[in-house]
Amino acid sequence: MPGFPIMKHVFIVTFGRTGSTALLKALNAIEGACIRGQNGALLCSLADAAETLADRHRERSGNRARLTGNPWYGIGEAEPDAFADALAETFVTHVLRPPAGTRLAGFKEINYTDETLSDRSFDAVIRFMLTRFEDPHIIFLTRDPAEASQSGWWQDRDSDVVTDVLEMTIERFERAHAAHPERSFLIDHAQFDRNPAGLVPLLDWLGEALPEPVLADALEERLLHLN
Repeated sequence: MPGFPIMKHVFIVTFGRTGSTALLKALNAIEGACIRGQNGALLCSLADAAETLADRHRERSGNRARLTGNPWYGIGEAEPDAFADALAETFVTHVLRPPAGTRLAGFKEINYTDETLSDRSFDAVIRFMLTRFEDPHIIFLTRDPAEASQSGWWQDRDSDVVTDVLEMTIERFERAHAAHPERSFLIDHAQFDRNPAGLVPLLDWLGEALPEPVLADALEERLLHLN
């Protein structure tokens, strides 16, 4: 495991216009929490790099790779696990940069649609989250595709195309959640839209609690953001 301090890591995996900013604000109201916003899907790139090295090390390591005349010379000397751990540690230290006293660290990201990220890359980043960070918790956040397609920048695209993309993305989230039920939580925007109590099951899963007025304030912030 990486050398950063032991803490719970929370990753909000979602797509645009799901109420993720409200959820972000609510989680940051937890004492000792530092959940950052989007970072351009940077972790996906790091996960791909770790996966690539692991694949090449497995496929190309052998006696011939020890010869200087081999195009894969030295690949057997690489350390895929150490490389992946170092990438995760660097991400926490230099991107998330949780302040002293943080016990919940993480971020939210919307770039997980099936048209943005290949299945291979999606599987890779989920694996990376689950294996390279201390006490990982993945929140899969969804919203009704037809409703989302009429919100924000989605409105600038053909609604049928957007709906298809989001339906496939939700299916992707559901499969990942089914594969990792103990380490992930599936929640839909409708469960907490104007309903602070709708976030309570998620908080229970995280082992946390917040007063309902704090949750209500987060949802009000979401409404202001939409306007």
